[in-house]
Amino acid sequence: MRIPAEERKIQLIAATVELMRREGVQSVTMRAIAREANAPLAAAHYCFSNKDELMDAAAEAWLKNLNRFSSDVPVHLGLRKAVEQIAEGYWRSLEEEPASLVAEIELIMWATRNAESSPLAAKIYPAYEVELGDVLESVTESSDDQCLMSIPALVRCFLMIYDGAVLQYLTDPKSTDHRSLFFMMVDALLIKAGL
Repeated sequence: MRIPAEERKIQLIAATVELMRREGVQSVTMRAIAREANAPLAAAHYCFSNKDELMDAAAEAWLKNLNRFSSDVPVHLGLRKAVEQIAEGYWRSLEEEPASLVAEIELIMWATRNAESSPLAAKIYPAYEVELGDVLESVTESSDDQCLMSIPALVRCFLMIYDGAVLQYLTDPKSTDHRSLFFMMVDALLIKAGL
């Protein structure tokens, strides 16, 4: 049965994301992806000219899934509660799916190493900034909260805290109470922001 190219692309992208989650970015080859998608290698090469193009497409798909952390934020409770709820979602994701976070970090590093040939690296954090920024802007509009820093700066600072917490947690999850330290830093950020 012949599968249309657009449908095959979706399968190959999903297979790439799953392979990265399960075995890491280093495991991604056109042959491995084709095998994961149960597709002929020729079909993978027909849909994507090379591994870099497929990795870019997989990363774009990954970035489109950002709203999983912020889709249910209660805008009526104010900016502090919104950030705290987003932080809860991010932390829960880390504890429940550490392999996904490892793959995401590997993908960011891959994109950074390949920045000359791929525009992906420059898109990653701006995509987070837009996704979370849109949510936090809507919260600000529906509340009386006054933030002492811009929403993009608040998002970037939050992500800096989270990224550092993720790396420390992943290296040794039991060494300390990473969750408490993460939320202490988020609280310090919110105080700095006047929230």
